[in-house]
Amino acid sequence: MKTGAVTAKPLVAVEPRDFARHAEGLMDDFGFTMVPVVDQGVFLGIVTKASCLRGKPGEPAPKVEQLMTQPTLTAGPEMDAADLYNAMTLYEVVSVPVLHDGQVVGVLTRRDVLEAISHEDPHLRAGRAHRNS
Repeated sequence: MKTGAVTAKPLVAVEPRDFARHAEGLMDDFGFTMVPVVDQGVFLGIVTKASCLRGKPGEPAPKVEQLMTQPTLTAGPEMDAADLYNAMTLYEVVSVPVLHDGQVVGVLTRRDVLEAISHEDPHLRAGRAHRNS
C-alpha cells in the first residue's frame, strides 16, 4: 500500500509568521503533536507542540518561524507504507509530512500507517479479529 492512499485527514498547516499560540491551538483542536509550516503552499518545515510550549512568561510571543525545524523524515505519496513504518520506528518519529512536488499533501502518524498495513496483511488482520472477539 502506498502512503498516498492512507493520507485522508484534513490538512492542517501554519505559516512562518503565525504566532506559536495559533499553531498550538490548532494542534489542540485536532489532537496533533506537530503541524507542517508552509509559505504559499511550499513546505518549509514543522513545528511541534513541545516547541510551542517552551515560551517563558514575560517574553514576547514567539512566531512559528522561530520554533520550526526540518523534520528528520518526510514521505512521498508513492512510498510504500511498510517502508515508511520501518523508517518511522528506526528514527523514533511519531508523525511525518507527506510531500508531493514540494507541497504538503498530508501528515501521517505511525498509528495511521500501522492501521493501513494491518488491513493489507492477512496475518495482522486475523490477529486484530481475534483480539476484537
